[in-house]
Amino acid sequence: MLRGQKGRNPSVSIIIPTYKRGNLLHHVLDALTTQTHKDFEVLMIVKPSGDGTEQLIEKYREKLNIKVIIQNQGYVLDGLNLGLKNAQGNILVFLDDDAIPFPNLIQSYISSYSNSNVGGVAGDVMSVVLKDNTVCPLKDSPSEIVYTNAPRTVLTRKLASCPPKGLENHLLYISKAGLVSTNYTVAKSALSQPVNSLLGKGANMSISSEASAGFQFPTSWILGFNFEQYLGYHLWKKGYQVIFNPAIKAYHIQHGQSLSRNIKDLKKEAVLCTEARLLFYRLCGSEPEFSMMHRIVFLLIDAIVDLRGLCLHKETFRLRMLKTKFSAELIGLRWLVYKKLGTNYSPLADMKKILQ
Repeated sequence: MLRGQKGRNPSVSIIIPTYKRGNLLHHVLDALTTQTHKDFEVLMIVKPSGDGTEQLIEKYREKLNIKVIIQNQGYVLDGLNLGLKNAQGNILVFLDDDAIPFPNLIQSYISSYSNSNVGGVAGDVMSVVLKDNTVCPLKDSPSEIVYTNAPRTVLTRKLASCPPKGLENHLLYISKAGLVSTNYTVAKSALSQPVNSLLGKGANMSISSEASAGFQFPTSWILGFNFEQYLGYHLWKKGYQVIFNPAIKAYHIQHGQSLSRNIKDLKKEAVLCTEARLLFYRLCGSEPEFSMMHRIVFLLIDAIVDLRGLCLHKETFRLRMLKTKFSAELIGLRWLVYKKLGTNYSPLADMKKILQ
């Protein structure tokens, strides 16, 4: 049970950032009207797009306790910051605007916080597609979070995916080389029972307002790639338990779009790659667990694999991504130097050049 809430269920805030999803948004809102637990608020963080989103939300005001917050600028994590700032609940649930929560999702989250030391809980996410506006689960649809088949690159996993002390038993964790990694031993049981994990996917996860008090996402992201594990690491460092509970489920509609603010695919891939690379530099310097030695080992192995693949296949995409990785590391090193010098620097301006 959340601290300070003895004897009653904690209140819940659902935070949903949305942009250009007027054609899909009714799925998540319909699912919220059928929740078994009824006492919650819905914070719609709307970046105006002229697609009728606001009008659609208005239709649900009689069924849901909805608060609309307009996001006039920034990216997806700026929207989440608005949600964190305005949420009133003791449990803050993140849902994507193309997710469909199961009817017991909110009640299951409340139950998951029965231990006062739990600071964050992630639920499972499974892919579905729309056929004639009907939701159709994919056959044998796997979890989008739990992967049980370990890659064959054992050397890479051992050297580059080494967990910091205390994260050895977590499903998802940030390695000493700054990579979001999976513990495949833990993954074998993660689909049948709760396990420790630095959260999962923003499409279906939650945090305690007490554990996250004062937290705001840095405004140095565009797509917010791996923000979940960054937040989970923050909660874990404060001494809270962070878990993945497979019983808390939501569908995730596959429709060929993303909450990336309509960025073209090639540019999106470059930004995703850059943000993945910069996770190490976000933490290195202020967090001693993240090792430059492990990072260098990872970079050497990754470069060898990329160069070998380039020689064998001569793919234009592979060459472009190799250049993006190199540029990202330069941005990260600049960031690290500025931090050591105590000088303010944000990689956002350099990242925006990728979109030009």
